[in-house]
Amino acid sequence: MEDAHHHHWTMVERSGTQLWASGRPFIIHGFNTYWLMSFAADQATRPRVTAAIAEAAEAGLNVCRTWAFSDGGYRALQTVPFHYDEDVFQALDFVVSEAKRHNMRLILSLSNNWEDYGGKAQYVRWGKEAGLDLTSEDDFFSDPTIKSYYKAFVEAVVTRINTVTNETYKDDPTILAWELINEPRCPSDPSGDTLQVFITSCVFG
Repeated sequence: MEDAHHHHWTMVERSGTQLWASGRPFIIHGFNTYWLMSFAADQATRPRVTAAIAEAAEAGLNVCRTWAFSDGGYRALQTVPFHYDEDVFQALDFVVSEAKRHNMRLILSLSNNWEDYGGKAQYVRWGKEAGLDLTSEDDFFSDPTIKSYYKAFVEAVVTRINTVTNETYKDDPTILAWELINEPRCPSDPSGDTLQVFITSCVFG
């Protein structure tokens, strides 16, 4: 379904407690499909990406939350810190372009609390392999070197120029929001302070 009005495809913005797009309130009707990038990375399963987005759009949904990360392991986007697989990045480009083509906004998650697709456990493993004295997965949120790995990855994603649309991710209205990490937990600090400092450092530098 090609969008005949791409020139009206503007950023979703916040005004008070309301989201707005193209001068109208934007109401989220969303779904979660984490596997889009990994399926897009394989030509055999790539058509399922288009089908999932098209069927959701046909059902009246307008936002999809999906993973924009895969750390280490099979078909990784981030193979090791500071190194990214261009083929998998182009798979993510395809996901974003298909979402745009079907008027579907995206919420892109940038890491995982859990070990699926790598997540904070993989970052800590990388740190230990580099000789860091780390004691738990919670070090993901506070160790300066680990945070430098993560921030470099985030920078690589948000500043990437999509090879399909030629748009920089951070400037693409298709991307409604960025999620720093899926379902974050920091058991060593139940107060939430460590998480809050991590969030603030990511947002404000």
